Amino acid sequence: MLLERKYFDLNDKCVIEKLHIKTPFKYAAVFQNEACFLYIKDGKSIIKSPTEKLDLEISESVLLKCGNYFADLIQNSENQTCEIFAIHLHKDILKDLYKDEVPNFIKQNSKTHFAQKIERQDILVHFIESLDFYFHNPTLVSDELLRLKLKELILLLLQTKSAESIIGLFSHLFTPRQASFREIVQAHLFSEVTISELAILAGRSLSSFKRDFENQFSTTPANYMKEQKLLKAKDLLSSTDFTISEICYEVGFRDTSHFTKLFKQKHCLTPSEYRKSWYSNEL
Repeated sequence: MLLERKYFDLNDKCVIEKLHIKTPFKYAAVFQNEACFLYIKDGKSIIKSPTEKLDLEISESVLLKCGNYFADLIQNSENQTCEIFAIHLHKDILKDLYKDEVPNFIKQNSKTHFAQKIERQDILVHFIESLDFYFHNPTLVSDELLRLKLKELILLLLQTKSAESIIGLFSHLFTPRQASFREIVQAHLFSEVTISELAILAGRSLSSFKRDFENQFSTTPANYMKEQKLLKAKDLLSSTDFTISEICYEVGFRDTSHFTKLFKQKHCLTPSEYRKSWYSNEL
C-alpha cells in the first residue's frame, strides 16, 4: 500500500519522488522513454527485469534503463514499511541539461543489461540525505536546483565502485532493448514471477504471451515451468546435500508439501525417496 508520495516536477515531468510504502507490496513499472535510479532508504526490494533479478538491501540502489520491471517490496526486521527515492532520467531533459555537450550515455548503443545494481556508497547516502532535506523544505526547490541535482547524481554514479559497469549501462539507457522470448522465460524459470508478470516483462498481453509460448515450447507456460523446476530439483537431489526445503525454495516452489506432491506425481517417488534410491544405486 502506498502510504505517502512526494515529488518534484521539471518541465511538467516528475524527476524526483519519495515513496513511503507499507509492505509487502508489489508493483509494475514501465519506463518507455526514461531511465530511472531507485534508492532503497529503508526496507528491502526485489527488482525483476526481463532478464535479471536483483535483491536490494537498505542503502542500495539500482539504475534501470527504459523497459518493463516488477518490484517486490519486503518488510525488514524493524518495521513494515519501505522508503524509496526515485530519480527519473528523461532523455529530453538530459539533452537540455547538457545541450551542445551531449555525453555518450544518452547516445544509442548496442544491447546489454537492463539494470545495474549499486551497493551501499557513502556518497549516494549523502546525496539522498540532501534530497530528503528538500522534501522537508519544498519552498527552497527551484527548476535550477532540480537540474543541478540531476547532474550531481550522474557525476556521483560515475565515482562509485560500479562506475565501469554504470558507464556501460549509461551508453544505452535510452536504447530500446527487446529481450528474446526465450531469454525472458529462462531468466525467471526458478523465481516467483507469475505468468501474467512474465507477459508484462515480455511486453505482451496475457493471451498473446500464452499463444507465443505454446508456439515456441509446444506446451503451456505453467506446464513448462513446472517441468523445468522438477528437472532442476531432481538434479539438486542427486548432486548436492541441500535439504528438501532448501531445494524446494531453490527451484522456485514456496510450499514443500506442494513440491513433494508434484515431484511424486512426476517420478512416483517423494524427493526423499528419490535421493535414497539414487544413493543406493550409486553404491
